Amino acid sequence: MVRASRYWQILKLTSSGNCEAREIPAARKLVQNHCSVILADPSVTDSQVQQRLWEMGQPDAPDVEAALLAKLCLRCWISHQIGYVCRQLAAQFGETYGFSALELWPLVLDDDGQLEPTYPSVAVTILDSYDPTKAALGTWVARRTRDHPEVTRFCINLGFYRISDWAILNDTQVAQLPRFLNHLSQGELQTATWLLDAYHRVYRRARLMQRQRGYRGRCAEPTVEQLKQIAPGQSPSEVLNQLQDLAYQLRQYRIAVRRGTPLIAQSLDQPDTAEVMVIDELDDESTQTQHAFMERYRVNFLASLDEAIKHVVQNYAEQYRRRKPPKDEIFLQALKLFHCQGLAMKEIAAQTGLSSQVQVTRLLQLKRFRADVCVYWLNRLKTEVQADALQHITPEQLDGISSRLDQSLTEDTESVMAEAASEAQIPKNRTVNSVFARRLCAMFSSLDEWR
Repeated sequence: MVRASRYWQILKLTSSGNCEAREIPAARKLVQNHCSVILADPSVTDSQVQQRLWEMGQPDAPDVEAALLAKLCLRCWISHQIGYVCRQLAAQFGETYGFSALELWPLVLDDDGQLEPTYPSVAVTILDSYDPTKAALGTWVARRTRDHPEVTRFCINLGFYRISDWAILNDTQVAQLPRFLNHLSQGELQTATWLLDAYHRVYRRARLMQRQRGYRGRCAEPTVEQLKQIAPGQSPSEVLNQLQDLAYQLRQYRIAVRRGTPLIAQSLDQPDTAEVMVIDELDDESTQTQHAFMERYRVNFLASLDEAIKHVVQNYAEQYRRRKPPKDEIFLQALKLFHCQGLAMKEIAAQTGLSSQVQVTRLLQLKRFRADVCVYWLNRLKTEVQADALQHITPEQLDGISSRLDQSLTEDTESVMAEAASEAQIPKNRTVNSVFARRLCAMFSSLDEWR
């Protein structure tokens, strides 16, 4: 009955933002009249039921009302599938990026359940674009929901971009690298250009041949043989790391462009430089004064981040020191292994003596840890910048730009933390590229001060 009810109950949002299945009697009657026998048979798949309804809902069907009802039944089923895809996204990424299915549902659950739609809802659009010769309806719904512009925009605003590394490298043109990666030195840019060109010649060519044979699956990780062809003389693992590093930088560029926020970019030749934009101008001050202000801001930006990391790590270590038995040493070791050596949770568990990767996850509390650093950092940076600004403008002028200043500082700090969260999601072969991880690792050189 639960399986059948999805064809006559449409999933709609309540005033509280939750989901509620609302029965449509006419849709139930049609399903019971035309599909009850096959739905009662457990060997019959949903695809077969949907095929029956699809055929009934064709424009040339003799019974127009029955055709509309058949399509409405499919829209009901699609609404449940959309709800499931949102829950799946939240389960995969919600804890790390701080969102739930409740925030996704309003973006895609908008079908009013009318027999003749009054507007092109997401479910109606999905059904109208569906081609049963290309994919199962469930696959089609999942793909169109995940790739819906509002869902994509929502994800990007949180700092993650769900395209694979290999797809990013495939659709990036070599000629675009100087514009996309303008923070790199000339030597780094030449290396990146050579690497991407070699990747295209080996991997993308093989991918195009797969597509010509009809394969439309996701881009898989390059094989060992492909990695050897891309860079003869280098180990496959080294080439894989280089490709992932390049894809990571391109991913950050795309996130920054789509969010409309400044790109926090690092040059490997200048690891302690962060090109960060804070404000376009500071009232009527001269260009020279603005430039000096920005230079001091860049210094304060990293210095206050270092202070925040040190403060939060001290607090966490102190809390773990009070436990019985104490766990401060294990916490510091795990933090270093994760951010500085790029080890997976399972590997960290083995090295720290913890019983499972779940224990490591609970010990590190990475999402909370980053949030605590960000709060302390933002407050400290605001204090430093406001004090510096008062050397050039009056308190009244500072009040006039305070809202814009707070917004800029919040965007700058949150961009760095979003970059760190995105980097932490890489399950294996993770390299330390984010500003946050690099500053954290630098602080481990003064570990004795934290004890």
